[in-house]
Amino acid sequence: MQPFLSRLISVVASFFIFSAAWFCLWSISLHLVERPELAVLLFPFGLRLGLMLQCPRGYWPVLLGAEWLMLGWLAQEVALAHLPLLMIGGVLTLLPVALISRYRHQRDWRTLLRQGGALIAAALLQSLPWIGQGQETLSALLITLTGGLTLAPTCLVIWHYLTSTVWQPLGPGLVSQPVNWRARHLIWYLLLFVVSLWLQLGLPDELSRFTPFCLALPIIALAWHYGWQGALIATLMNAIALIASQTWHDHPVDLLLSLLAQSLTGLLLGAGIQRLRELNQSLQTELARNRRLAERLLETEESVRREVARELHDDIGQTITAIRTQAGIVQRLAPGNEGVRLGGTHIEQLSLGIYDSVRRLLGRLRPRQLDDLSLEQAIRSLMREMELEGRGIVSHLDWQIDEPQLSESQRVTLFRVCQEGLNNIVKHASASAVTIQGWQQDERLMLVIEDDGSGLPPDSGQQGFGLAGMRERVTALGGTLAISCTHGTRVSVSLPKRYA
Repeated sequence: MQPFLSRLISVVASFFIFSAAWFCLWSISLHLVERPELAVLLFPFGLRLGLMLQCPRGYWPVLLGAEWLMLGWLAQEVALAHLPLLMIGGVLTLLPVALISRYRHQRDWRTLLRQGGALIAAALLQSLPWIGQGQETLSALLITLTGGLTLAPTCLVIWHYLTSTVWQPLGPGLVSQPVNWRARHLIWYLLLFVVSLWLQLGLPDELSRFTPFCLALPIIALAWHYGWQGALIATLMNAIALIASQTWHDHPVDLLLSLLAQSLTGLLLGAGIQRLRELNQSLQTELARNRRLAERLLETEESVRREVARELHDDIGQTITAIRTQAGIVQRLAPGNEGVRLGGTHIEQLSLGIYDSVRRLLGRLRPRQLDDLSLEQAIRSLMREMELEGRGIVSHLDWQIDEPQLSESQRVTLFRVCQEGLNNIVKHASASAVTIQGWQQDERLMLVIEDDGSGLPPDSGQQGFGLAGMRERVTALGGTLAISCTHGTRVSVSLPKRYA
């Protein structure tokens, strides 16, 4: 019983609210077109069609029935002409509305275009019974298109706001909260509304023909700032300014054409802006997804490197130790055989050489410093291992990066860039000084490796010195790597601290 009573109350409330709004809009329309039957096709038609495009189908009979009752009452009060044509056209408009209603709950640019197409089709069907009425046929079509495209998108904006806002019961806790008036938005709306009025009333007569083009400026401004909702709100403000200007103008057909032109502009521009926003959002989501995948790949690569380095260290280290042990045993078992002794010594030296080579390879594959030391300490240890001072290179490290905020991928990438950069300086640069700086700038991590050497060889290009792989690593984390050779070589890395 309770659901039935609630539904009955909502139906009755919808009936009376729609009837009151319909009559008010008919009164405004009558002031613009001066014929009762044509006034029905202007804003009342747009209101009914806009609500049907948004509300559930269960309310369609209520809206159509309320309109028919208002038409019957007007037929008695003001001798409304062409009543059957108006009622038949209202029934015909249900077809495009029913076809488009399945997309009613979507919020993308296609919805705007679909509803715009449904509005145009409904206007054609509404004016279809007027065929054979001569000049009134074109007037009915123009008025219906203007009313539908002007008012129905406004219903979409209001409906979107009502359905997307969470409404809470009014209580003491809610009353005590400050009201967010969104003053900045209100100022924007009022400013652009004043601009619309000035364009209508303040331009000289010789420039009045450019008014429809100037009215597109508020639509563009609000559409760019607020998306499709801003475009439709600007369209509504322009419509109000155009109607208000009728006090000083006596050309209702020009008014209808202006309303139609700016309504189409707002609808198409809103759809276009919404499409761009959706593409941008999709691109940002895909970029974030690729960055997460890239970071995951880097983490997996480092994990594999760590496991391979551990296996090489354990297996080859034990094997080399065993070879050295056996070589020593052979030397002790044949003390008088000089050839056997020399062979054992040679085997031991070869095993030591293999051990040194494997140790260097392990350092390249997975430096132990990253597992045992902080990043700053690991870089200092790397500089000592490179024996820069022994090579006549004065080194300086200025590190101001807060390491606990770094991810493992960022730590490894920064270390690898330092490792590759120092290796290139030692091998190719013939430098006498090298400086490594790391710091945080806003929301980015900055790393600069600079030397006073000979710079890049002429045929190396920007991918030389083994930094091509480092560039890919940095790019995978959403950063940039730049190389300049004005005085020596300068490698600059910029990484975002956090990325989605």
